[in-house]
Amino acid sequence: MKQQLSPEKYITGKGRLLPIHECFISEDWGKSGLATVVISRKMPSEKIIMGLYLVDVLCLGLKDTSYKFAMSAIEFSEFLNNLNQNQAMVKCEPNFAHNLIFGAIDFASESGFSPNKGFKITEYLLNTDLIDDGIDTIEFGRNGKPLFVAGPFDDVNRIIGILERNLGTGNYDYIMP
Repeated sequence: MKQQLSPEKYITGKGRLLPIHECFISEDWGKSGLATVVISRKMPSEKIIMGLYLVDVLCLGLKDTSYKFAMSAIEFSEFLNNLNQNQAMVKCEPNFAHNLIFGAIDFASESGFSPNKGFKITEYLLNTDLIDDGIDTIEFGRNGKPLFVAGPFDDVNRIIGILERNLGTGNYDYIMP
């Protein structure tokens, strides 16, 4: 009897080999600085693996990430419909989605921030080969430096401490609620 791989082992072993199905991004990401990105890949069974990425292009990089494994086309469509009720999502090119995610991660790393721990799995739904020159057209930060916009779940003291240690006063901006 063939042993079934766990979703994590399947994704880390085969994720990058699967064809990209569709990519979506929150429509207002350029204004808000916070992007929800969906990248889906199609399994040989026609089921869908979806990576979900919450990307802060202003400062923190990849704030959160998760995946859904072996979704039916109907489940995927329902997920997108539910997501659309909270924020308008639009289709985007795979290259753009990859440029945004990896560019934000690189920008945040310069300030001392690492991607969310879930990226150890969801990075295998991405492919660095899809990064192209378009990455240079995306503005990371604001006015040439990180802009930390404090959210309801952010550890403000920790984040400001990291910015102070790595960049120093005056080399970043912040907005508190």
